[in-house]
Amino acid sequence: MTMNKKVRISLSPPEFTYFNEIKYSIGKDPLVRVGPLQDHGDGQFVISLHVKGLKKAKALATLLVADKGIGEINIHVQVISGGKAISPITRTLTPKEIAGLYRAAFRTNRFFHFVALRVIFGNTFVYPVFKIKVVQFFNDDLSDFYGNYNNVAAFVFRNVLRNDINGVPIQFSTDKKSSKKRK
Repeated sequence: MTMNKKVRISLSPPEFTYFNEIKYSIGKDPLVRVGPLQDHGDGQFVISLHVKGLKKAKALATLLVADKGIGEINIHVQVISGGKAISPITRTLTPKEIAGLYRAAFRTNRFFHFVALRVIFGNTFVYPVFKIKVVQFFNDDLSDFYGNYNNVAAFVFRNVLRNDINGVPIQFSTDKKSSKKRK
């Protein structure tokens, strides 16, 4: 007896993966609603983040990668608050101000823990620290038994947020695992 069943293998398009990275990281916040992925044709896509609070919206608009190119695909991420598109801060920001933006943007995000500054060899680095959590969603991942995308929260945020602002490096970090002593 021969098996004539054809197995159809497909992979999630990169725009869906990027959309889900944003939805399951930035969107894990009660003050942020991620709108549906909009296809504008010719490889142009838009993701809209609807944010409650102008300060939070301005911070997110500044920290997010606004335009992500993946091969022939361009994904534009826009932040909307109060029905209006929010522009990022364009002036030069100090490391302390950048850390303040992380606090404003992610204070209510379930993955965010804290942000700190560290000076190493005279250079100041911003360290947003995320909780020890896995971001997971279905993504036709052939290496996962269930077809899921699995990544540490800090690395997903690293994929969708700017890694450098005004020459200040951003070092996305995972919180330390607490050591609980047994009695």
